Amino acid sequence: MPILVITSCTGRKKYKPPNQLNYEDFASPERLQQRTAELKDFKVPATEMYTGQQHYYLRAGLEEVRKVYRSPVVDLHIISAGYGLLTEDDVIVPYNVTFSGLNKSDLLARSNSLQLHKHVETLIAGYDLVFFLLGREYVQALQLPFEVPDTVTQIFLLGTGFKKMVPDSPNVHFVPAGSDLARELGVVGVALKGFVFKRLCDAVCCEGLQSFEKVRQNPQLIPKIALANR
Repeated sequence: MPILVITSCTGRKKYKPPNQLNYEDFASPERLQQRTAELKDFKVPATEMYTGQQHYYLRAGLEEVRKVYRSPVVDLHIISAGYGLLTEDDVIVPYNVTFSGLNKSDLLARSNSLQLHKHVETLIAGYDLVFFLLGREYVQALQLPFEVPDTVTQIFLLGTGFKKMVPDSPNVHFVPAGSDLARELGVVGVALKGFVFKRLCDAVCCEGLQSFEKVRQNPQLIPKIALANR
């Protein structure tokens, strides 16, 4: 069963030089190439660049599952407001660009310039199970819904107040992951989605890959699994 996680970039990064990329540096390929060359000493794969708490737990869970099953098992892509849709192995340099805090028109304009909806829609069509670990602005940037086969189960972990952002469709599921769950798990809100996915990975390592099939059939099991594996 092909499985994918789509997460967001984080403000915390492995490197944060004073001359990191900004919005203007992504305006043209020539400028981006020039500025990237200036930052060549800070190049790393995307999965290593992001050091925020959500990404820390997510990465730990993926590494654990991949080690146990000696295969990738779950693919990871990252939505960057600078670069667009990244694979975990794409090599990038530090930048200071985010969807967070943008007004809606600027957010959608940025999303359109990155062709984010198109790229994500094309990507997820090849998977059976897709987890979205994104905040409100990053979900807005996706410009839902996606037109993909009904066989693609999409699971969005979001705060309870954002349920209306998730399309009402048989293959699209909202799973509440907000302040109540964070308190029960004893984690801060910014870490919650990654922490919950790490707990799901713990279950997969202990109980087998069928745990992913269980949450595909019933996504509302995810918070229960996270709480049970404390």
